[in-house]
Amino acid sequence: MELTKEDLKDGLKFIVGTWEAEFVVSFFSNNLEHVPVTEFKSSDGRDLSKLSMEFFEDHTAKLKDGSNGREVDSTWEQTKPYGWTYKANGFFGELPADVAEKVEELDAQEGKLCIALGFLCIAFKKTAEGHITKEPDIDEIEPSPEDLKMKAIVGRWKIYKSFAPIGNSFDLHTKDEVVAELGKQKAAGKLDEEEYNQTLNLFESVMEFTDDYKVLSYMPIPKHVTQEQIDQAVASGEVKIVDGMMCCEEPKEWKAVNGHYYYNTKEHREIFGEIKSPWDIIDPDADGRIDLKMFVLEKM
Repeated sequence: MELTKEDLKDGLKFIVGTWEAEFVVSFFSNNLEHVPVTEFKSSDGRDLSKLSMEFFEDHTAKLKDGSNGREVDSTWEQTKPYGWTYKANGFFGELPADVAEKVEELDAQEGKLCIALGFLCIAFKKTAEGHITKEPDIDEIEPSPEDLKMKAIVGRWKIYKSFAPIGNSFDLHTKDEVVAELGKQKAAGKLDEEEYNQTLNLFESVMEFTDDYKVLSYMPIPKHVTQEQIDQAVASGEVKIVDGMMCCEEPKEWKAVNGHYYYNTKEHREIFGEIKSPWDIIDPDADGRIDLKMFVLEKM
């Protein structure tokens, strides 16, 4: 399985830190009951409550057995979205090859790190977060001289595809596809003229990426709006009229960093308490179009 950048980032955040043995599950138990390590007695007399693992950002690790003072240096690698391998280096004693191989696999289960040791599963709980170097956000990176030369997206872009309902599907569709669907609904009396025009007006919207790194949005003036209402909105500063279209949003930003184009959505993004960057990569695809998630742009 090929891991994405997000898989690796999430996996690093999850595993880096200190983990201590919490409970044991025997695969032969009736209900796979969780036995606290403080109550579990191993056949060799080892106190599993003294086992701990510490994983570091540089993919090294330290395995510790407080019952005998033994420490083993190791390395680790992420192998799947929430799975890792590490080198036990005989930490659990001399084991058959097939058992040793399983011991060196780690899986995340309900926030725990779990290893299989023969017929046992040992679950470790995280007791301390480790240090992870924070990557600078796109907003914090100054474009290089080469980045500053990247101006291919400068200009006005129209909407090539937008999310719209067609049949039972709500997906990205072209204007022609949406017109055909709306025509059917209108003919069947399921859509009035105003709703028809409102939906199609979206495809008349335009986005402009300016030479000075601003992103402007222009929308057609609704047919029901009077000139007096337009004049009042302009006088109040609520909107600007540019080439017969309304521009009523605060400008957003774009920039080029490390050879890629980025767009600041200014959205607040938070996942499980972690603030995520509002910047999206917007490199044009092989057809020269830009995917902005909710719609796809095509240069005019």
